[in-house]
Amino acid sequence: MPPQTTTLPYRPRLATTPQRTPVGTAATLPRQPVPVPTHARTAGAVAPARPDQRPTAQTPPRSGVWIDRTAWLATVDGRALQLTYLEFEVLDFFVHHPGQAHSRQALLSSVWGHQADDATAPDVRTVDVLVTRLRRKLGPEHRYRIETIRRVGYRYRPLDPAMAS
Repeated sequence: MPPQTTTLPYRPRLATTPQRTPVGTAATLPRQPVPVPTHARTAGAVAPARPDQRPTAQTPPRSGVWIDRTAWLATVDGRALQLTYLEFEVLDFFVHHPGQAHSRQALLSSVWGHQADDATAPDVRTVDVLVTRLRRKLGPEHRYRIETIRRVGYRYRPLDPAMAS
């Protein structure tokens, strides 16, 4: 290798997670295109009318925390949040696992993709800093939703207690 070449450490790519539907909504599949019969493709023939194939945009509810992964949008009480990539990932993880206690190490492995014995993993206190920033962005009305469980980690409490079960 020439002396002016810089080598960077190999960093494996994180596995992509499947897309999730926003909490409180039913999973909808996009409509399949309607095939046009071959006899209708001739000149002068009018193709049959097809329904609108664009997926309908979901509007966030006026109250509570709402996550839309497809639009990469997080809202609180209808107000869009300006979140970093990791803040969005952690909030999405919390919202989709309500009422469960998560250790800092579990969050590091689930969201960051680092294992306990990984030498390149950040310190577990990195999770504390990120949760503090996330609480600040949620605002005083919703910051209590992310509960600190002493000596364990964190738990998310949804607005509707029925969603936690």
